[in-house]
Amino acid sequence: MTATSNIDKTRVMGTAAFKKEINHLLHSASFTTSEGEFDPGWDSRDHALVMALMLKGADGYPKITNGKVMFIQGPVAGNAAFSIGQPEDYKIGHSWLLHAKFGIIDVSPTLLTREHRFREPFNGVFNRVWLPPGKGRTTVQLVDDPIVYTAEIDKALHKQAHSTAVYLHVDETEVTDKLIESPFKFLGSRFSTEIKNRFGADFYPAVARHLHDFVIGKSESMTSLSKIQAWGAVFDARTNPQT
Repeated sequence: MTATSNIDKTRVMGTAAFKKEINHLLHSASFTTSEGEFDPGWDSRDHALVMALMLKGADGYPKITNGKVMFIQGPVAGNAAFSIGQPEDYKIGHSWLLHAKFGIIDVSPTLLTREHRFREPFNGVFNRVWLPPGKGRTTVQLVDDPIVYTAEIDKALHKQAHSTAVYLHVDETEVTDKLIESPFKFLGSRFSTEIKNRFGADFYPAVARHLHDFVIGKSESMTSLSKIQAWGAVFDARTNPQT
């Protein structure tokens, strides 16, 4: 277990540096299919699996929670409210961690679109706290009823100058050795298909190890490298760890 004094607080989970690092390693180029469906180049399941591997404790890995999430910014300074995420009836969902100590852990959302940008910066959700806390008003909610989910989204759209994240818990996935050895059916993303073809399943534990070492200052950032170079460097480091 890493001594607290060794942790670089500018790199811990919830900082802009950590989010930039994990996104650099778990994002590929965006893509629009021939049917016009947009793929942003990342998927929340890849992030959730890496975070579960990174946060393994004495009692095993945290569970991955599957469901939906909606991020809402209420009306402010004459600008209309808007939301980014999945309505209750949307076919694609969202995944995050449910940690026994830290509660909800979700670092994958970017909250940026061509049309909208959130007033509040977003580095992730930890223990139902929107990070960084900042000076704005933010709320994180977790519900397990689709009707309540939709109702809470509607309420949030009317909260003046307030940013809200509403999570809908649907089910959970146990992170087991079997899943780690063969994660691609669970992941099911275009990003994971590219990783499978280039590196195989060992890529995800390699990223988790790098992020752990990055937080404690043992590993340098990979963001100066191209994504493919960064992937290769992290993957190769698994058999040649830094000392």
